[in-house]
This record gives sequence, C-alpha cells and structure tokens, in this order.
Amino acid sequence: MILRVKGVSKSFGSQQVLEPITFEVGEGERICILGPSGCGKSTLLQMVAGLQRIDSGEVEMAGVTVERGRHYVPPENRPINMVFQDYALWPHMTVKQNMEYGMKRRKLDTKDRADKLERLQSLLKLEGLLDRLPAQLSGGQQQRVGIARALATEPKLLLMDEPLSNLDVKLRTDMRGELARLLGELSIASLYVTHDRMEAFTVADRILILRDGRIDQFGEPRVLFERPASPWVAQLMGYHNRLEAELARNGQPEAILAGRPIAGLRSGGDMGDGRAVIMIHPESIRICSEETSAAGSLLKVTVVQTVYEGTRWRVIVETADRQPIHLFHDCTVDAGSELWIRLSPDQTMMYADSSMLAP
Repeated sequence: MILRVKGVSKSFGSQQVLEPITFEVGEGERICILGPSGCGKSTLLQMVAGLQRIDSGEVEMAGVTVERGRHYVPPENRPINMVFQDYALWPHMTVKQNMEYGMKRRKLDTKDRADKLERLQSLLKLEGLLDRLPAQLSGGQQQRVGIARALATEPKLLLMDEPLSNLDVKLRTDMRGELARLLGELSIASLYVTHDRMEAFTVADRILILRDGRIDQFGEPRVLFERPASPWVAQLMGYHNRLEAELARNGQPEAILAGRPIAGLRSGGDMGDGRAVIMIHPESIRICSEETSAAGSLLKVTVVQTVYEGTRWRVIVETADRQPIHLFHDCTVDAGSELWIRLSPDQTMMYADSSMLAP
C-alpha cells in the first residue's frame, strides 16, 4: 500500500476543517478527492504532503510512518511530488531547467538526467519547447511542464491540486484525457483534488467524496453514479431533480409521488416509513405519447417552460403537486400541455426522510 491515512483530523482555531478521516491508496491507483469549495480537499492533500501538520491520527507512506504525534517527516523527505493549479514553475528557468531542477537536487548523473528528459518530453509532448521560458508557453504547455517536473524524480505518490482549473473549458477537457492516459501508462499512484465530476470520472480508479470535512462515499465512479449513498452525493453525480414523496410498502418500499405510486426505484439504505425524497437524473427521463402498461414508472406532468440549448431542448414540467422536474427532449413542447414522462429505475434514487440532507 502506497498511502495509509488513519484517523487524520485538522482544525484551525475553533473551526473543524477535517473530521477523523481514514482511507488507503494502492500501488498505481488513481484516487480523486471530489467535493465543493471549502470541504477540506486541499487541506487533506497538504497534510498528506506534509505542508500542513495533522492534529491527530497517522500518515503512512510505502510502509513507513511519516507523521504521528510528534514524529514528523518533512515534505522533501517524503516519497512524493506535487502538481499545483498555478503551475509553480520557476519563471527565470527554461523548460529544461525546470524539469532538471529536482533531479539535480537529488544528484542524478548527466546521463540519467538526459534519459529522463528524453522520455518525459516525448510522453508529455514537449518536443521543441525545452529552451523556452514559462512565459513563452500556453497554459496547457505550462501544465505539462509542471507534471513533467513532478514525474522527473520518480515519486511513489503524485499529489495534484486541481491541476487543470486554470485552463479554458476545451483545453481542460483535452488535458484530462491526456492526464488519464499518462497516469495509466506510468502506473504511478496519485491523489488528485478536483471539484469537477467529469474530471474525476475521467482520471480516477476510485473517487473519495468529501463534504464538510467528512467522507460521504468512497468507491469506483460507476458505483457512485449508480448507487449514490445520499441525496447530496446523488446531486453531485448529476441527479438534479429532487422531489418529496410519501413512502408506502407493497412488499417492497414504494413512493407515492403526486398521489401516484412509483414502483421499482433504487433505495439508498433502509427506508423505514413516512416521507421520502426522490432524486432523478434529468438525462434518464423520457416523454411518452400516452400512458402504457408500464404504469409503475410513469408520471403525469404539465409543461411549464422549454429552453433551447443548441443540441436539445430543456423541458421544465410540474407534477400535480407543483414540484418542478427538468428533463431533455429533441424538440420543443407547448407550455401548458399535459404529458406522461417515464422515470428510469436505473437513474432514479429513493431515500428515507432521515437521509434528507440539503444538497
């Protein structure tokens, strides 16, 4: 195991930033820490790096304890390297000098440095750029240099703090694919902080969902998307429609939504009795021309508004009890018209009242 974080916590004064957190990163495993701003993502990464001291718990790397109680190994003596969101390149050094900096500090001989430079410039598409200064590079090129510099010293664990957040949308999309390919080819363990769900899905083997300093869920991207553990995680996974319903039992828990029973929904934990919350992914809802025999997943709604979004229309509808639902369709629909929509059980989650935490 490359990294073990055991019961690590952190507070600044009276503010508890991280509750005791425990997780592991395996050899070559890519872990993304996903969550909103202020949830403690960067603080957790800095504690793993040794840039922030932990209040309690233990951090172990490659079988060696690097922090516990008074025992503390500084960042430069940990088997890590870090890629920052602002690139953090030496502005007066060329690309080559930036990439060689860590290797020279570790006293690698000239031949080894040259071999690594050759491999990294090919891997990160930096050919022809080695003699340029950072100011002469695009944002994407600077980020690739930052990654190359971090990889040059062959760390056992690569830490990345929102490394693509300063890039424009298209470049960020292109770079996350390149980064996933690169980390996969190198088989290097990485801990990657982001607030972008699609970035996490592209890069990660597993995703750690962090909220208010606690781990809400930790698992493979597909598991998180198909079985979000709470309404809050469901919204983070794109289940943006949130509806309140009554909870009934007909053998299995069943939701009564706007007076209509909706059967076959996935449940997030023990349901109990009383009220429920239903989270629906807008991409999964289909408009039906008329009620069919599969009545258990159908709901009658009234169209409130349609919005043209280029490749499709966003249709905003209301249930009989005036709860809004957003869905997508390939053409416009007249406001005020009534229609049936089909809820996909695979992308509709139901939670008990006790799970109703505000997203």
